[in-house]
Amino acid sequence: MHLLGIGLNGIIKFCAFMDLRPTYQSCYDSIVNNILIATEAIRTKCITKAGEDEKIMSIEKEQMNGITVSGDGSWRKRGFSSLYGLVTLIEWSTGKVVDILVKSKYCKACEFWTKKKDTAEYEEWATSHLEQCQANHEESAGKMEVDAVVEMFSRSENLHNVKYVYYIGDDDSKTFKGIIDAEPYKDVTICKKECIDHVQKRMGTRLRNLKKNTKGLGGKGKLTGKLIDELAVYYGLTIRRNPNFIEKMRNDIWTTLYHKISTDEVPQHDKCPSGADSWCSWQKAKASDSLHEY
Repeated sequence: MHLLGIGLNGIIKFCAFMDLRPTYQSCYDSIVNNILIATEAIRTKCITKAGEDEKIMSIEKEQMNGITVSGDGSWRKRGFSSLYGLVTLIEWSTGKVVDILVKSKYCKACEFWTKKKDTAEYEEWATSHLEQCQANHEESAGKMEVDAVVEMFSRSENLHNVKYVYYIGDDDSKTFKGIIDAEPYKDVTICKKECIDHVQKRMGTRLRNLKKNTKGLGGKGKLTGKLIDELAVYYGLTIRRNPNFIEKMRNDIWTTLYHKISTDEVPQHDKCPSGADSWCSWQKAKASDSLHEY
């Protein structure tokens, strides 16, 4: 029931419907605590193993000064009104989670004890509760990702005995700026790498905006939604295939564009790979001397 997101009240109602003995608060808290202990143990073991694997792969790639990670956040609710946020750092080589942090603006115990504020009982509780308080974020929900990533960068040496020297992020520059401003490693400058998925997505977005704002650009035989999707996919594919060859990347991008805008009347396949094995049907036809049938 807990895995389904159903709390104590839901369990009590379910037991009543099924004519089962009810679960009491003390029993429920004990079970949840046992689940927490087991989950934290597995999390720690998996994260430690992931860090070791990434260090080995970085050494094999002769990246001796640290490792590359990507970060992203998720919220319980859409928008920036959520009380909870979950942020993860993922290794670039293995795709495994190297660190994870939950940010919360709410604590059930704090809400309960606030009613007894200014009492001796409250003062005694507050002293022992500070380290157990679930509320670890006071600013806006939108800043949860920034603060969490900065905190995880700051504890990387204690957690994995390694530095995160490259950060792969989306087009939101707030997180990377937060890392730079925090200076988690005094002797290392952290570099940002662009996420290809987000670069590809931006290409599609800008083409759609261009189509929307340019009269006569869209329609049958012109810049359609399907063509935009294809151009964006091929754009991302070209970048992935040529990460270390800028000129070839540029030529392949132009090749895709010319191939897509080519017509029977004005063929523009000169940049496409030639030969019978080419992915370009026009070049295949040329290699087999059948352009007259193309």
